[in-house]
This record gives sequence, structure tokens and C-alpha cells, in this order.
Amino acid sequence: MSACLEIAGRWWVIAVCGLLLLTALLLSLQRTQAQVLREARLEIALQGLRERLEINLSLGFELADSDQAQAMLEDLLADDPALLAAEVFDAGATSLFNTDRGAIGERVPPGWLSASLTAAARPEGKAHAWSVISEDAFTLGLPIRGPFGEIAGQVSITSTLPPSTSPWPLIVVSVFALLLFTGASLLLAVWLLRGLARQQDDAGMDLAMARLGAAEMRMAHALANLKRHGDNA
Repeated sequence: MSACLEIAGRWWVIAVCGLLLLTALLLSLQRTQAQVLREARLEIALQGLRERLEINLSLGFELADSDQAQAMLEDLLADDPALLAAEVFDAGATSLFNTDRGAIGERVPPGWLSASLTAAARPEGKAHAWSVISEDAFTLGLPIRGPFGEIAGQVSITSTLPPSTSPWPLIVVSVFALLLFTGASLLLAVWLLRGLARQQDDAGMDLAMARLGAAEMRMAHALANLKRHGDNA
């Protein structure tokens, strides 16, 4: 019986550890999903902005001569309070238009240039965005292509990281599931123990009956022997 309880206890510990691990994975998945959804929404906004800039390039204008780029960046920033900055920079990584007007003419961070070059080198780089994530923000960018498919520059937006989803609903569900599992385990243990007790009682009863039968047989043999001795006498 003690061995069964020990095995059941080990399985309970394993199940609890598995449930805790699953909870941690689900919390991580929640954060990742929020980031992916945020990037998808921002990429849609970026694509609309890029298309308007590429229309100007197809008409023969230089990227630096766009008279609407600055206004479009500022409108984009005004529409989303979570955005920190929006910027257009040329192929040489020099900022042409920026919601932070003081940064116009300066070079963008090296990480942005590296990420944009890596995205452009991939076979699917023409269609996919590049991103750079820091501790409290992330930057998403798309290439701006000229009429012959050449990269004339990049358009990027910087946003705060999406707020962390409250873990409490998932924790409450996990605790509730743990309590249910513990209760079910206890009920199962009680049922098994009662079954073992009944088996032990039945085994004890069978043993007692066997001993009683053996004793009756010995008594019968003894009586038979006494009777034979009495007859012989």
C-alpha cells in the first residue's frame, strides 16, 4: 500500500510540474502574440505610407524631394498614441524626413541599417518588413523602391512595446485546474485504498477459512485415530 501511495505521489508531482510549465508557456505565448499582432497592424500602416512615397518616385521625383512625406509621417504619429517616431531615410542611412525634426540629416542607428540590409538580401525581402527590438520599444521598417525596383530608401516607425497581458486570468484558471486535479487524485487514492483494503480483507478471510478447514481436518483425523485405538482396545 505504501508503495502505491509513493507512486501516486510521484505522478502527482510530475503532473503539477507539467501544469506549471504549461502555464509559463501560455504566458510567453500571450506576450509573443501581442507583439505579432502589433507588428502586423503597424506593417499595414507602413505599406500605405510606402505606396504613396513610391507613387511620387514613379512620377520622377527624388525621395528627398517629396513634399508630402513629412506631413504623412506626422499624421501617422498623431493617429496612434503608442507610436514614438516615424522616419524616412535614404539608401545611405541618412534621415530625410522625421517626426523628430532635429534628427533630419543625421544617420539612423546602425542596427536599423543592418536589419534593412539583411531583409533586402533575403529572397522574400521585397515583401517583408524588418524590425529591431530594444528594451522598451521596437522599430519596424519597409523598403521604398524606385520605378526600376531599386531600393531608394526605407520608411520606419518606432512604437512602444505592447502592454503585457495580465497573467492573473490564466493563473486563476491554472490554480483552479490544479485544485480539481488534486481533488480528483485524492478521490482516486481513496477509491484505490478502499479497494486494496477490501482485497486484503478478502485475502485474510480466505486465509482464515483455509486455516479453519485445515484445523477441522486435523481434528477429524485425531478423532478417527482415537476411535481406531478404542476399537482395538
